[in-house]
Amino acid sequence: MDLERELDRLYQLPPGEFTAARDELAKRLRADGEREQAEEVKKLRKPPVAVSLVNRLARERELDVQRLAKAGEALTASQGKGDADAFEEARSEEQRALERLSQAAKEIADQEGFGGPTVERATQTMRAASLTDEGRGLLKQARLTEELQPPGFEALTGLAPAAPRRPARRAKPRTKTDDKAERRHALTEARETVRRLKAEERELASAARAAAREADRAEAAAAKLRQQADRAQAGAKEAGERVSQAAAELEQLR
Repeated sequence: MDLERELDRLYQLPPGEFTAARDELAKRLRADGEREQAEEVKKLRKPPVAVSLVNRLARERELDVQRLAKAGEALTASQGKGDADAFEEARSEEQRALERLSQAAKEIADQEGFGGPTVERATQTMRAASLTDEGRGLLKQARLTEELQPPGFEALTGLAPAAPRRPARRAKPRTKTDDKAERRHALTEARETVRRLKAEERELASAARAAAREADRAEAAAAKLRQQADRAQAGAKEAGERVSQAAAELEQLR
């Protein structure tokens, strides 16, 4: 058995078919005497819908995913070196790749009935995966199993470049003008931070409301299906009673 090929096939399946196919693969491995591999396969977790969407994009939009991974690697490298120009260039490339992938995810969502929050979580997972060596490897293999979030504050604001190193300078005597300038600068930065966080709060609140609406729709659909099932069950019971009655009448006629 080519296990790598079997695993590729497994992660290409829709989420609803994953568990049965995984268990069947583990069963086949045990039958072949590969008990250790069978146990490892049995431990594989079913990817959530958003993650399954990421794996699908990793296969169908391989070039865009490669561009995203390359940009994520450049982002972390430029942050460590304090190279602001390289950081901005990498971030622009990251945004272009994410926009293309997000649009592709929306097209799939429209075709298959996914909600907007699923696309948002898939986009966030792709971005987070691109920022680590392990995540980039899983993207390349299209075998992610869980949703990811960018580490720390990056989940909301994106990476910020490290301050570039400057040669040490001889200290100058501080003046009142220096103090005022520093306070104005600090005030400007604080206002910008508040503005940015408020914008992010609005975006997250909007996403939360959308998720709540989707959950309400799902609950309503489930309740409707339960009612239909109850009616069908009652109809089946009534039909069974009629069958029994007809059989009894037939027996009497004999």
